[in-house]
Amino acid sequence: MKDKNYVWNPLRMLSPMLNSEIGKLDEAVDIPVDTSKSPDEVLIIMLGKLIELTGMISSGFKGASESKVEVCEKLILEIGQLERVSTSELVKESVTFGQNVFRAVVRLPSRVERIAIMFENILKCLKVKTKEGIPFSDKAQNELDELFTVTVELLKNVRDSLMTCNSVILDHIKEESNKLAELAEEARFNHWERLERGFCSPDANAIYLKVLDAFKNISQYVLKITDSVCSLEDVAS
Repeated sequence: MKDKNYVWNPLRMLSPMLNSEIGKLDEAVDIPVDTSKSPDEVLIIMLGKLIELTGMISSGFKGASESKVEVCEKLILEIGQLERVSTSELVKESVTFGQNVFRAVVRLPSRVERIAIMFENILKCLKVKTKEGIPFSDKAQNELDELFTVTVELLKNVRDSLMTCNSVILDHIKEESNKLAELAEEARFNHWERLERGFCSPDANAIYLKVLDAFKNISQYVLKITDSVCSLEDVAS
């Protein structure tokens, strides 16, 4: 009898030995772009790079360095390259999946890459903040810290879900995605309140709001990824 805590993962048909390699893929920041890897391996690597990227940008808001910014830009570029590799391989294997399953999985690499684009937007804000010496209040920094922390755990769970397709993890991801969006909206409300009371630099206004917009979009892309994985159960039955 099928375990109801799991959904079918057709990507694993392309790389049945992924479990034995997962220890290596966990350090994805150092893995170069490789066209020989299967789509599921590439997705795991993309998410590993996203997790590293999130941590580096988060630390940048507490003290950015030119070298860290360059690494972040390199990671974003690599994620875009990996998206093309994974999507291309999925298209090649579309017959293996069948049309309904193909529709569900072919968008996964692009949605992961879109999250990287949101981080690129955040990185641009960080670069402006650093260059122009724009201060964030302690409360704004605390809000950012929480947003980054939730996002890191969210991306780790997404990575785990693509390896296991555990429905419990998928449900948790949906809850945490909604939490991320709520935190971004709460931070937006708090920001306007601080600005109106004169506790926030007007120069920080546009930058901070753009960062919050990016986090809200990240939550939406994560939800779309989760919905695609969950839909595999329906197309497989």
